[in-house]
Amino acid sequence: MAQWTIGELAAATGVPASKIRYWERKGLLPAPERSGGQRRYAPQAAERIARLRLCQEVGFTLEEIASMDEHRAAGPDQWRDLVRAKLADIERQRAELDRRSARLAGVLDCPHTFLSDCPHFRAHVQDYLAGQGHPAQT
Repeated sequence: MAQWTIGELAAATGVPASKIRYWERKGLLPAPERSGGQRRYAPQAAERIARLRLCQEVGFTLEEIASMDEHRAAGPDQWRDLVRAKLADIERQRAELDRRSARLAGVLDCPHTFLSDCPHFRAHVQDYLAGQGHPAQT
């Protein structure tokens, strides 16, 4: 079985060597074998990197990914709880973005020349002052 240098793995996955080393230090990638002082990776390392990238792309943090690996060791279906929690988090974020988008659209449609004269904007300011518009309180 052919083994790759870190440069070859980086080229094959599109992930910089520095990030591969960082993921190793964090325990997200297993420590590679060494030959002549150089890291040597099995081809399966590319698949692990692809899984890491996919998990990050859908919103998991490195800590959550590590936790997912720990849950996998605890039981075959434990990862589902983490995925459910991430989906709920994404839905909360989506609702917040929808709220922000609606506010911006309402202000943008205003015919007033100055933002401070816009009734939509003024209503949002009043909501904010009343504690209804601040993201930490909604």
